[in-house]
This record gives sequence, structure tokens and C-alpha cells, in this order.
Amino acid sequence: MKLCPPCLRPVWIGLLIVLVFGSSAACLSGGLGDAENRRNNALRRAALAYELRTRGAADEVLVDFGHLEWRDNLGFEGRTVWLNPFAREEYLTLRDPHRSYIYLHLPRQEDGDFTIEVERGGPSGSLRHRLRLRLQGASWVVVQDEAIP
Repeated sequence: MKLCPPCLRPVWIGLLIVLVFGSSAACLSGGLGDAENRRNNALRRAALAYELRTRGAADEVLVDFGHLEWRDNLGFEGRTVWLNPFAREEYLTLRDPHRSYIYLHLPRQEDGDFTIEVERGGPSGSLRHRLRLRLQGASWVVVQDEAIP
């Protein structure tokens, strides 16, 4: 008994071609959820700029991102670590505790605005804030900064 009869070869070749071209198209278009990725990275960029301007510099920036999101330049000059859900806990356990950090959590939509929880930490401990961002014109702007106890 043959595993692949000759009559099925054109079907397999056709599926392979569709898979290759479909994958290429997804990569060239920026992946799945392109608009959401752009929005999330714009939110992160605005939150990080606000955080640096308001509370000062840090050694590294840690960024939560989803499985299908792509990474982008957030405008930070230091080390940026993108943490997917699988690697997050391992990295946070092993990171150098003497380095200061800004940790941007996943953006969440609330009442038409978006919020990002920001954790700042270093050798002396950590503080958390919830930033509310709103689209004003073509830019995301922090409209509320709330400390999280």
C-alpha cells in the first residue's frame, strides 16, 4: 500500500503552494492584526515617553506583548526586552535586580480609552501606575496617571 497515491500529488503540491504564498503575504503585510499591532505600539511609545519625561530614566524597558504581535522601536536608547507570555516569568526571575527598569504591561481598552499599567523598579523596590491614554488628533496622550497601591 502506498502512502501517497499519484492522484493526490497535485492536491499536496497545490496545498504547499497556497501555504507558501499565504505565509509570504502575511509576513509582507505585517502579520495578523496589523492595525492592532500599530495601535498597541503607538500606545506603548506614548506611555514610555511620558514615563521617561515624568519619572526619569531607567536601565532597561520590559514590554509585554501577545503571541501574534510584532516588536517595534519604542524610542528607548537603552536595553528593551520584549516578554511574550511563555518567557515572561523566566526572565523576571533571572533578571539582574540591581538594574532599574520600566515594565509596560499589555494595553487594555476601557471606556473608549486605553490603559497601560507601568511598573518601575530597581534595587530599592518597585512602584506601579496606571496610565490612561486617549487619542487626540493623530497622537496618543496620557490623560490620567494613577498610582496603584
